[in-house]
Amino acid sequence: MNFHPAVLASLLAFVFSTVCLAVPVEIVSPEISGARQPQVAVAPGGRIHVAFGKDDTIFHVASDDGGRTFTAPTKIATLPELALGMRRGPRISATDSFIAVTAISQADGNLHGWNSADGGKTWSDSGTINGADKSAREGLHAMVGNGHGPVFVTWLDLRGGGTELWSAVSPDGGATWGENTRVYQSPDGHVCECCHPSATMDGKGRVAVMWRNWLGGSRDMYAAISDDHGKTFAPAQKLGSGTWKLNGCPMDGGAITFDAGGHLRTVWRREETAFASGTARDEQRLAEPGFQPIAVAGKRGIDYLWEARGGLMLQAGDTKPRQLADKARFAAAAALPKGGAIVVWESDANSRKALLAEVIE
Repeated sequence: MNFHPAVLASLLAFVFSTVCLAVPVEIVSPEISGARQPQVAVAPGGRIHVAFGKDDTIFHVASDDGGRTFTAPTKIATLPELALGMRRGPRISATDSFIAVTAISQADGNLHGWNSADGGKTWSDSGTINGADKSAREGLHAMVGNGHGPVFVTWLDLRGGGTELWSAVSPDGGATWGENTRVYQSPDGHVCECCHPSATMDGKGRVAVMWRNWLGGSRDMYAAISDDHGKTFAPAQKLGSGTWKLNGCPMDGGAITFDAGGHLRTVWRREETAFASGTARDEQRLAEPGFQPIAVAGKRGIDYLWEARGGLMLQAGDTKPRQLADKARFAAAAALPKGGAIVVWESDANSRKALLAEVIE
């Protein structure tokens, strides 16, 4: 069958538009150069919220059209010596009514919080979260909510001398924070000092935390689950069947999430390989090399992303891995209510630094 050239061009354009990948969009305008470490949260109604840092300032942007465009940045706060880089930076959680942001100052060594009740237009200081002054000075933490109000934060804490894992809970979307709770203390004196912890919360308020431990010279991943909104935790469980003897810190903490069935799913690195596992000691090899892996649970299953050879790789559900972006680092992702996920990352593509976002279907 022969087609008129104009008809053929229209058909090809239609086919291309329906099968090509989405194009990444810039989260912030180029004049805000030096923006780093984006983190993303999606409210139940679908509004996308991103927090990031530049120098000592924390910013917020939002998208009301599914990640196609973002609002102009709003300044949340300035922290002296804002912890920023290598998974240090602000964290964000959102409901349809509240937004919570947390970040650490390496000048005062404390974990600070802010809350917005007007979609990010204005921000209120919710105070210092760690109860022991200067105990959060390592600068590594995780914060998560379930979209309904409760928010949970965990951080590497030095109040006891060695690095421990501590936490706090906010019942009101980050407006106020409760007492500190110790999640884990290693019998060998400290957990891994430079790998960020990860946390997740389901709709019922069940919380899970993952961190890189230090036991007998092994820096393996461990997880603990709380059934009471993070007030108490079950004994920690080792993840994976292997071990990693390492006299150093890989600065790579992985990610944790609950799948649609309520089962815990984790992704993490051992040596140069990215693995996925549940709470048992099973493990699935994802990629080698595989650095800075993250996971997001959606309607089709778990999407995994990791860095390899300068690019950001994606395994969406049961599909084969593919490269999502070139020259990309420190990705973060959140599920969208209607399916798919929004991914954000630092980009060095086209010889300039930018923060990019892309929706994966």
